[in-house]
Amino acid sequence: MEILVFGAGAMGSFFGGLLSVHEDVILVGRRDHMEAIRVHGLRISGKTARIARPRVATRVPAKARPELILISTKAYDTEAAMSELKRFAPTAVFLTLQNGLENADVIARTASRVVAGTTAHGVMSLGPGEVRHAGIGDTAIGPWQGVDRADVVRVRDVLEEAGIRTRISDDVRQELWSKLVVNTSINPLAALAGAPNGRLVKDKGLAGLLESVCREATAVARAAGIALDADEMVRRTRLVARRTAANRPSMLQDLDHGRRTEIDAITGAVLRAADRAGRDAPLARALYALVRAREAENLRGE
Repeated sequence: MEILVFGAGAMGSFFGGLLSVHEDVILVGRRDHMEAIRVHGLRISGKTARIARPRVATRVPAKARPELILISTKAYDTEAAMSELKRFAPTAVFLTLQNGLENADVIARTASRVVAGTTAHGVMSLGPGEVRHAGIGDTAIGPWQGVDRADVVRVRDVLEEAGIRTRISDDVRQELWSKLVVNTSINPLAALAGAPNGRLVKDKGLAGLLESVCREATAVARAAGIALDADEMVRRTRLVARRTAANRPSMLQDLDHGRRTEIDAITGAVLRAADRAGRDAPLARALYALVRAREAENLRGE
């Protein structure tokens, strides 16, 4: 199967690298990262150790005919990505495992066949051509638009053959909300504390705040009609933080490097849902404001 990974940063490179063992994978990403992979291979360290050799490009090759396209851009770049991929919209299956709630709908405005899902793997960029698999997590996928169960099973089987344990969900919207609650609880706290995920469960003060944010976000999900259990979501969030203890989440890496974060796609999505439901979410609102202030300060520093 020809697979195109569009926006191959840390997570996209990790998935594409594993998939390239059995499939014909093209990574599309930043020039320095792609060139390093072309010359030396993709170096994966940590929980997975491998040098993978997918094909690489900085733009979608003219002769590309992918059957599966993994969108792995930041959430705020999804719409721009689809404008570059629209020639494949009638035929390819598009898969999103991105952060946030809205990516699948954005993709489905252009693409005919969409599979949505989540992953809790923790992956960090170590520099051009190198990523660290910092934590093992669950991956779940389900149909979103224009696909039947056989299509989803085929995507699941391709991921499984690559060593990415994947399950098919009958309620992918609930999966997206579950991941959103976990991300809302972990990412802003780790980013503002300047700490890896594991610190959030080891430090008593941070652990208490993690639980409070998680319960607040779960209440918003329930108000939005998503049947999540608060105790289970706290357990799951703590488990993800422990499994990815060494991971510096992407929001922290983005702040460290003066880049735009996905705070709007993550915590912002919780706030928009809270507003629609007429609920308050003061902890999420405070974390959102603090991360946005850090972003603004970084931009002013440039």
